[in-house]
Amino acid sequence: MSLIPPETTTFSAIVERLLANMGAGVDPNAGGMARTLAEAYAREMATFYAMMELAHRSGYLDTAEGAALDNVVAVLGLTRARAGRLTGEVELSRAAPAPEDIGIPAGRQVTGMAADGKPLPLFETLEDATLRKGDTRVLIPVQEVQSDDEDARQAPPVINPFQLTLMPRPILGIEAVSNPAPLRRDSEDETDTDLRARARTAMRDGEKGTLESIAAAVRKQGVQHVTVREPADAPPGVVDVLVGDTDFESDVEGVRRVEAAIRESKAAGILVRLRYARTIFFLFDFKVEPNDDAMDEVTFDRLRRELQQKLSNYMRELPVGASVSRRKLEALFFGDPAVRRISDIQAETFVWGTASETTLEKTLVSESKIRLYGANRDWRLESLEAARVDLVRTQQRITRLRPPTWRLDLVVTLAQGDTRTAEQVRDALRGAVEVHAARLTEEAQQRPSTPTYLTRGKLEEALRSQAHVAGLLGCDVTLPSGTTVVLVSAPSANALTEEVTQLQVSADLRLLFGGAELVGVG
Repeated sequence: MSLIPPETTTFSAIVERLLANMGAGVDPNAGGMARTLAEAYAREMATFYAMMELAHRSGYLDTAEGAALDNVVAVLGLTRARAGRLTGEVELSRAAPAPEDIGIPAGRQVTGMAADGKPLPLFETLEDATLRKGDTRVLIPVQEVQSDDEDARQAPPVINPFQLTLMPRPILGIEAVSNPAPLRRDSEDETDTDLRARARTAMRDGEKGTLESIAAAVRKQGVQHVTVREPADAPPGVVDVLVGDTDFESDVEGVRRVEAAIRESKAAGILVRLRYARTIFFLFDFKVEPNDDAMDEVTFDRLRRELQQKLSNYMRELPVGASVSRRKLEALFFGDPAVRRISDIQAETFVWGTASETTLEKTLVSESKIRLYGANRDWRLESLEAARVDLVRTQQRITRLRPPTWRLDLVVTLAQGDTRTAEQVRDALRGAVEVHAARLTEEAQQRPSTPTYLTRGKLEEALRSQAHVAGLLGCDVTLPSGTTVVLVSAPSANALTEEVTQLQVSADLRLLFGGAELVGVG
């Protein structure tokens, strides 16, 4: 970026240009009167051009340096961070691998809440970063946004790990933020490169008066759930700010900070109605069948905790007034590779109330209101209600789904000339039983109103076609209760064992091959 081509403003270029303009009879040699005068003039002109170039470059963000850069960014309300500020790294993450690269510009702000309920200092990312396709997390250096207010002067000397959890302006595709390591005081001033990166983001995000800027200002006060919208039932110039944090209205100091932040960020003449959402606590009850049938209880307990955390994160991101979709919950659970199947999801809702008329102590009480609606049986919420899951107050009921299993012990005859080993035949029988079980359960699922049965004839037909045996001589079925029955085509008159001609199949039934006695032919 230059006003004049730099090759024409150098000392030697000016001297040659002056000598050329003096005419052909002038002595151009060193020491001559003409060249001495030209060099003296050229030196002053080259210095003047250099000063002009420096002044020009000092007025632009990309080229200004040092004190000049400080003056440029001051227009945006930014100042260079000095030594003594808190610095470190934050981790931006998502639960599932990124489907595409997610760009994260420098200058994105993060904060959190201290143990006493006050917001921690604001931090800004120092450089552009990218969460690559297929990754779930990325580390980015951050520094404290220094300020002269009282909260900044009382900032702690160290920010402990996992304290920065809020992002005032969320990034699409990023679900969580945290600091994996402590943030400590730095001993050097902010560099020009880092200051330029922050300024570029400040220019993009510096607008005020928009819905997003108001929401960002509220989030900076430690509010996790905020929705800013223009109500359809109000005249132009009215904006609703809905705070969805649990019991936030009882936090007097927090309300004061939010009200002050709204006044600073809204445009003149805009009426802001600050409202607080009523929290509806959900307790979900469902069963999970893991993909690994041999999963022990310790591993299943770990899976249960992972699903509970996913559920909590999903509900936390729901905006105020948004209904809870049953299909989205099912997709959330089926997205875990360890889950094979889940049962129908039931839910009970709770609100804050009093346990009895004799005490004023608040506690969670079950709602009598029925929230199910629609063909998908979703849960409806009103415009000023927020659905949440509290893993401490309402422990989610996730138990193990154990489908009914029937064990089949077979007696089969082999075809003449069958050269397979006994183990090969049993493997074929095991596969045939699994295929037949899949067909029966599929039929039961597709026709729930019509009973589906396991019969001796259908089983023998499946074994003949799939395992290539000659026939089925006997089939003992051990039920989940431990009772063993004999599956027959027709009951005998003097049976010593319990015989049945058919067993009704449920949609979640599993047939387990127990063993087989092989009878040769010829």
